[in-house]
Amino acid sequence: DGNWIGDRYPLCVDLPRYHFLKLGAKFQYRAGTSLPRVHYNPPHWDSDESIKRFVLHPNSGLYEKLCNPGEDGVCNFSLSVTLDSNLACYDKECRIDNLEVVQVAPGAFFEYIRQPCVELSFYDDPSKIITGFAPWVRNVGRRHTHAMCADPRTPVAARSCCNVPEFGRAEYNYDFEYHGERVALRTNVDQCTADNGTVCDPFSMKADNPLVNTRPVYSYAFPSKNTFFWTESNCTLSVKVRDDGLIAIIHQSAPNPWFIEDTVPYVDLINTINFFAVTWEKDPFTFSDIYPTLNNNCGGGACMITNDDACQCQVALSETPAFDSLPSREDVLSLKIGALDPAAFSDSPATYSLLDFSDDVKVYVSSESNIIGATS
Repeated sequence: DGNWIGDRYPLCVDLPRYHFLKLGAKFQYRAGTSLPRVHYNPPHWDSDESIKRFVLHPNSGLYEKLCNPGEDGVCNFSLSVTLDSNLACYDKECRIDNLEVVQVAPGAFFEYIRQPCVELSFYDDPSKIITGFAPWVRNVGRRHTHAMCADPRTPVAARSCCNVPEFGRAEYNYDFEYHGERVALRTNVDQCTADNGTVCDPFSMKADNPLVNTRPVYSYAFPSKNTFFWTESNCTLSVKVRDDGLIAIIHQSAPNPWFIEDTVPYVDLINTINFFAVTWEKDPFTFSDIYPTLNNNCGGGACMITNDDACQCQVALSETPAFDSLPSREDVLSLKIGALDPAAFSDSPATYSLLDFSDDVKVYVSSESNIIGATS
C-alpha cells in the first residue's frame, strides 16, 4: 500500500545535540541494576566494578531531575522521568553524543529511552567503521577482522585514536566516558586531533586494560550488539540487484593498508543473503517491472555484472524540499518523514520559530534560513 515501517517518524540524524537533555527525553528507573532493557550490555557488566559507568555530578541539571532530592538531600526516585524543559550539559555530559545508562547514586541507575527515529540506509559521505578481534600476534598485536560503512553524523561507533603514541596502532575506546559509549565521527576526530593523534585505519588495536575494556567483536547475531570503531577511511554504498528484482545493500570500504579484512557479511557483495523487494518503475505496455538484469546488460551498462550474475549499481541521493509555501493538512499527512518538536532546539545553534499557520497546520522554519523549503 506504499506505507513502510518507520513512516512519519523523524530521522535520527536530525536529533539535536545532547538530545538526552532536551524536552521530552525519557528515563526509566532500573533500581540497583546497571543492565538496560532497551539497549544491550554484556550481563557480567552489572556485577563488574571495573566497568566504567556514567555517573552524574550532583551539580548537573539532569542529576537534579532524576534524583529529585528532598529537603534532607536524599533522592526520591520515580519509576519514569520525562524532561519538561531543555537542560544545559554539565561537565562530561558535554563530551558525549548519546546516553544509555546513568548512575545517579550508588545502586541507583536510570536508562535513557531515546525517542523513536529512523536511520536511512543511504546517506552522503559514508565512513568506514571496523570491528572484530583477531588473535594476538607477536610484534603486531591484535587486529580487527571486519569493516562496513556508517553515517558519520550518527553516534554508532566507539572512539579510537591512532599514533598516540605508537605509529599505526589504534587505541580503541580511547579516553571514553563509559563502557558501551558510541559517538559521531566528528566527536572522535576532534578529541583525537586535540591529543595530536589521527583516526586512522589501523595496523593493529590495543586497549590500556583489554581484560576490562570492551573487546570489538563480530560474533553476535544482532548487529547492534557488536562493537564498532571509527576510521576516517572512505566507504561506498551500492545495491545488488538479483534477476527477480530483489535488492541487497552493499558496503565496500577502502582497503586496510596493512592487511586483508572481511566485510560484515550482511552487507558483503558476495556473502549477503539480505535481499528485499522495492518498487520499480513499470513498463507502460507490459506492466512488468523495469530493473537491471543480465537480459538488458544490467541496465544498458549502467550497472556492473557481478561474478554471480547479478547487477551491482551505484546510488545517487537526491534531497528536495516537499513544500515552498504553507501546505494543507492533507499534504502534510502524505509525507513519510516526521519532524521533531521545535522546542527541543530552543537552546541549539539553529533554532526554529513559527513563520506561518492555518487552522490545521503550523510551519516552523530554521533560524539559518527563515524560509519554507530551505535545505540544510
